[in-house]
Amino acid sequence: MKLFISLMNLPQKKLEQLNNNGVVVPMSNNRITKIKSETLGDIELKYVSGRDSIEFAKILQNPMKDRDFVVEILFHQIVNSKITSDDFKKLADLELESLARVFVKNEKHTFKYFHDTGNYFKDFKDSLVVGREKYIEESRKMFEPMIKSAQETFEAFSKNHHSVIQQSINGNSYIQEAMKKLAEVERQIAGRQRILLESLMPAIKHYQAMAKIVAESLQPQIDFWQKWIKQNEKIFVSFSNYWTEVQKEYNIAEQKAVGVLQKYKWFITPSFPRSFVFEVVRLNKKKGRQDKSVNRLFIKHFEFRNWQNLEIMVKGWKNKPLLKKRYKILFDCVKVVKIASKKSINEANVVLPTLITQIDGVLSDYLNSKNIQWDRDYDDLIDSKTGSVIKIGRKTQFKNSKPKVLSTELDGLANDIFLNILFQRSQKGKPLVTPFNFNRHKIIHGESVKYGRKDYLIRAFMVLDLLAHL
Repeated sequence: MKLFISLMNLPQKKLEQLNNNGVVVPMSNNRITKIKSETLGDIELKYVSGRDSIEFAKILQNPMKDRDFVVEILFHQIVNSKITSDDFKKLADLELESLARVFVKNEKHTFKYFHDTGNYFKDFKDSLVVGREKYIEESRKMFEPMIKSAQETFEAFSKNHHSVIQQSINGNSYIQEAMKKLAEVERQIAGRQRILLESLMPAIKHYQAMAKIVAESLQPQIDFWQKWIKQNEKIFVSFSNYWTEVQKEYNIAEQKAVGVLQKYKWFITPSFPRSFVFEVVRLNKKKGRQDKSVNRLFIKHFEFRNWQNLEIMVKGWKNKPLLKKRYKILFDCVKVVKIASKKSINEANVVLPTLITQIDGVLSDYLNSKNIQWDRDYDDLIDSKTGSVIKIGRKTQFKNSKPKVLSTELDGLANDIFLNILFQRSQKGKPLVTPFNFNRHKIIHGESVKYGRKDYLIRAFMVLDLLAHL
């Protein structure tokens, strides 16, 4: 039996027009927008993730007619691989408008500034324009005080220490690290939000110029400078667009959300809907531990409609540099998961070992791409007497070279699950320090046979999603 939305908050006259044109609007489930079109048949549009929002901002930069803009946005979200952009462009205005209306209704967070004036295509575009402007304004308010504070401090140092003999800056000094982090800030902003970079570029360039003056004139060993760097390290933390919007809507600190996710050994990747993490937070408010409920939440998200969201996520890896050559293997894993589910076969028992070997390979590929020697142990080699590091391992190499993907807190959480849980140090015949069967060494070497759980399977796919977006 098919379920249909009969009202959609449209005027009766508009509903009659839609019915007369063969457009019916099914209910949307689990953030997937589903519509049945007489022209194109069944159409499915995926939920808007943080990465999608960045792509929307890029599309906004291209001059085009309002109708063409709607086509671009809807086609960007389409799940049906057989439908082309030209198919969308050929739709009658009324049918295209009906698609947009259902999508807007299902993505209330993305279109929260939508105002219907009667020109629907223009209103659709304007709502995203306003949303982007609001986001930029909020971002500017957060950045300007930090930049101003840094400028004032640099200027004060320049005046007070102009007579200090110039000397080379040691590569390990705090100043050198600060400048590296500053460059990383600029790269991260450029990658995540072009328009934000354009609005902040003058201040950032001035900031860099002042940093160069300090680096050329100050002794790197000045205690006061070192303390200042430590106390103001947040200036150099990469800014993430992920939390600006969700903090405003849900009034929750990132640290709290990350703490809850860490409690249940979960993390978030760029392919998730923005609001997903707060479902976890709500569950945590109940009495007692909610491990099973939180696991079910993640499983339900991916398992919905025979693993549709998993398939969507993996399809997004097709042209990712680190996963491109492994895409067929990974997509075959999705196919096996779907077949196994229908035949009551344990998906994790079959697929998880394959995913872990691919994670291994991707990690090696990443280190190679950075010209980092990877033929070493996973963990650091520690001097048993002094406790000092003799030789760093692959995990430390990865942490030291990995760029920001979401935010500092979220990346730290993902690293913890990826490196300290999946790649936790293991000794044959001995229990793990952190008891959790999602362990690369125990599974690959055949010591563990209790890894056949959907939540472990999903975590492995999520680790690959994190690596895909490096």
